[in-house]
Amino acid sequence: MPANRRAARVAVIGCLIPVLTSLCIPSWAHAATQNEPVHTHSLIPAQVVLNQRPGSVPYIDGVDNAKWPSIVSQSAVVMDMDTGTVVYGKNPLALHYPASITKIMTALLALKLGHLTDVLTASQNAVNQPPDKLYLEVGEQEELGPLLTAMMLDSANDVAVEIAEHFGGSVARFAQMMNAEAKALGADHTHFVNPNGLPNPDHTTTAYDMAVITRAAMQEPEFRKIVDTKYDNWQGEAWHARLVNLNRMLFTYPGAIGVKTGFTSVAHETLVVAARRGTTTFLAVLMDCPTDAQIRADATALLNYAFAHYETQTVSPADKVVGSVMGKAGADPVVTALPVLGTVPLGAPMQVASKPVYAAPQTPMAASGRIGELRLLSSSGQQIGEVPLVLEKPYQSVPQPVVWPRNAGIAAGILVVLSILLYWRRKVVRRRRARAALIAKAQPWRVGWELAKRERR
Repeated sequence: MPANRRAARVAVIGCLIPVLTSLCIPSWAHAATQNEPVHTHSLIPAQVVLNQRPGSVPYIDGVDNAKWPSIVSQSAVVMDMDTGTVVYGKNPLALHYPASITKIMTALLALKLGHLTDVLTASQNAVNQPPDKLYLEVGEQEELGPLLTAMMLDSANDVAVEIAEHFGGSVARFAQMMNAEAKALGADHTHFVNPNGLPNPDHTTTAYDMAVITRAAMQEPEFRKIVDTKYDNWQGEAWHARLVNLNRMLFTYPGAIGVKTGFTSVAHETLVVAARRGTTTFLAVLMDCPTDAQIRADATALLNYAFAHYETQTVSPADKVVGSVMGKAGADPVVTALPVLGTVPLGAPMQVASKPVYAAPQTPMAASGRIGELRLLSSSGQQIGEVPLVLEKPYQSVPQPVVWPRNAGIAAGILVVLSILLYWRRKVVRRRRARAALIAKAQPWRVGWELAKRERR
């Protein structure tokens, strides 16, 4: 029985100690564990963009579509791919069937979710897709890298379904993932139901949304490499071929760097093309055009006008030193956390003044982040934007005192009392054991008498 009592006391104390010690953890330690950053993969460039009107379509200030060439395509958008600023729009939010430019999103998701060396297996459903296709065999296994290249160059419908089933488990589930990604990117008017763009009344998007999606995809180096590929060799089980990129703009337009064509009988011709000249990259999306020749002519006219009249201006790079604050070791340089860019008329760069405004660091944790902002001012003195300011190196300050919670004193007192009780308990036990040993040595007959007495209790 005494052994059971001792075990119970030890168990109670063992349960109390973790609870009490948790009460004594400094408040900054709780904050550190509860506010750990969640790192997410974002393809929207982190930057400050000037000369852009707020709205559902971020047009450049002073946009005038009447000056642009007339086109046949029913919808079109020309976007500065570096800033996301739209310099031209014709029915940019009108719903259209995208056809095979859908595969831009399919490829983007595959690159986000997998690796180029992943092995995919063709299902009966994938094999049954109509042309264009790679004529995969049921059960044929190929790596994702060659499959993506074939899908983007040759517009293979079977590969798109194979990718959807591999990463989503089913076409329907993968379509949900496509829609979720579109929403996350800001393509709010898009609804996909399949990965290849085959006709479906509910499979629609807009020229602006496709520009947003493509701009995100073009942030992926592997995607840019694939859509800028003109030729590739396919060695499948049933079909060997030299693939030629169906995007003829890649061969004919100076500076073209991708991306995808599309056609169905209900969508008509669709096209997304990107081109780069100097430090400026424009992205053109055109939808619902009657012929391939016409949509390429429309794209050529729009891109030519864009390059002739607009350019990307880097107002300020990231990590630019703009001042300093005093730290423990002296002056600590302060730098801009983000680059500042703007789309401007060609040859008429923005004149931007700046004014740093600092907030004094309060703690090492706060000082490791934003400590102020660089206010950007127009020539008339109006604020047109701001850039977060951070320290170039980790903040060096005098160690801050530990802030203990209010109940720390109570917890500490309880721990002291428990320690005293344990000390006296051990002392009493030692005395009893010593007394019993002396009795056993001097008067052996009393040992039996003491045991009998305990049993009677």
